[in-house]
Amino acid sequence: MAYTAVCQREGHWWVVTVPELEAGGVTQARTLDEVPETVADLVAIMTGVDPACVEVTVQAHAGPGLNLGRLGRVPLALAGIALAWRAIRDALARR
Repeated sequence: MAYTAVCQREGHWWVVTVPELEAGGVTQARTLDEVPETVADLVAIMTGVDPACVEVTVQAHAGPGLNLGRLGRVPLALAGIALAWRAIRDALARR
């Protein structure tokens, strides 16, 4: 499965958006080297696919980027939602 990681530099972090994820998957990474694994983990959490099956194309933009002051909790909130969804899905699968 192929996904795109659109990376915008914000301070010491890369804010990474994955447009193929319906819920608007957003995560962050310290370095561009971390992006493929981070995105694979995000995709796995949000979709239930094996992270080893996720192919990531990285698009890096070093411009002004996103305003994290405005988006502050979005990556954490989305990760929390994804983890909650995975727990619900796993609980239902055990029934």
